[in-house]
Amino acid sequence: MILEEKENKIDNYLDEDAYRFLSFLQFSTQDEENLKALSEVFKPNIPDIVSSFYQYLQKFEDTSLLLTDDIIKTRLLKAQSRYLERLTQGNYDHQYLADRKRIGVTHSQVGLTTKWYIGAYNLYLHLLYPLIFQAYSDKPEQVQDSLLSLTKILMLDMQLAMDAYIEHQQLESQHIQSERFTAIGQLAAQVAHEIRNPLSSIELNLDLLADEILDEPKAGTQESRNLLRSIRNEVDRLADIVSEYLAFARVPRFEFEEESMNAVVQKFCHFVKPQLHQSKITLKLDLDESLPSLLLDTEQIQRILHNFLKNGIEAMPEGGEFTFRTRTKSEHIVLEITDTGEGISHSDLKKIFDPFFTTKRDGTGLGLPIAQEVIKHHQGEILCESIPKKGTKFSITFPVSFNKEVESDHNIPSRDW
Repeated sequence: MILEEKENKIDNYLDEDAYRFLSFLQFSTQDEENLKALSEVFKPNIPDIVSSFYQYLQKFEDTSLLLTDDIIKTRLLKAQSRYLERLTQGNYDHQYLADRKRIGVTHSQVGLTTKWYIGAYNLYLHLLYPLIFQAYSDKPEQVQDSLLSLTKILMLDMQLAMDAYIEHQQLESQHIQSERFTAIGQLAAQVAHEIRNPLSSIELNLDLLADEILDEPKAGTQESRNLLRSIRNEVDRLADIVSEYLAFARVPRFEFEEESMNAVVQKFCHFVKPQLHQSKITLKLDLDESLPSLLLDTEQIQRILHNFLKNGIEAMPEGGEFTFRTRTKSEHIVLEITDTGEGISHSDLKKIFDPFFTTKRDGTGLGLPIAQEVIKHHQGEILCESIPKKGTKFSITFPVSFNKEVESDHNIPSRDW
């Protein structure tokens, strides 16, 4: 079954992009017939083709290492035989495409990277083309049509396998990142709890001392009063760090409500206007009034907006502009937060979402990782662009479809972070 005859139900491994790619290749019923006709041409030669493929893999250290295990080698050669047989059987339906994607997942699992894909499929072309020329030596038009049909299906297979490989690698990376966040969160919680109790005692004793020195004009010198204020400031800073550690370690319970992103931004901006004015920062709003509403945890969104504001103020010590912009993009809503501050270097930009990474003397390096996790719980994505000495822009994307997916279940289970 080809593109125009595809079933309505698509295998979970597959998405519409595969069918669009089939259409882009202009894969037709005639291509399917051409490939079926090649079945009798290729079938007697499959053992030799598989042997040549094996010899090709043996030439390179990376791939030859995969073949030291006899069981893996046997499975690989059998899989290649089945692949070549299936290649010309026709019926290129959703199951065929899904099977091709599974090949990419398998390659990812055994450690065969994408750089070998092009070489392997190129080898198939070199091995199969001569067989076509030989079989249709007296039919030049059939040679041309068969070569084109074979190239189309091999290009499709390569595309699907590479897409699946990349998707599998991304899922593995996300899993590792999630486990890493969990471990770091547990460590942060332990450290914070161990600090919090003695810190509370220090704060209590400091308050008692302050009552004696600051409230009694004759008690203590001006120097001691200044020193006491400095200690209080440092204790408050340490308390903020402990709170941020605990916030990072704690998995919040998300409470989603239908809300306008514009309304959330406007409410936040109304609250922080005095702070921006005091910092000589001009606030600009560019809000798309046609935005659909979303299911948002407004408390968590407000929390991460505060973090972006804090970073922006620190990046603009002499003042500047802070801009909120909302817009639609395909089936998504985009919130852009821009400042005209110092910017972030290219090397640091790669690490800003890593827990505890910071370039600030008083920073914990947890604000952006927390923001990223909150956005992930909204099934969103955050990207950062920055030009040193010119400014930084964070783009947060929320899928509109999230509104439908969680409408019947507002309490989505939180991931560990």
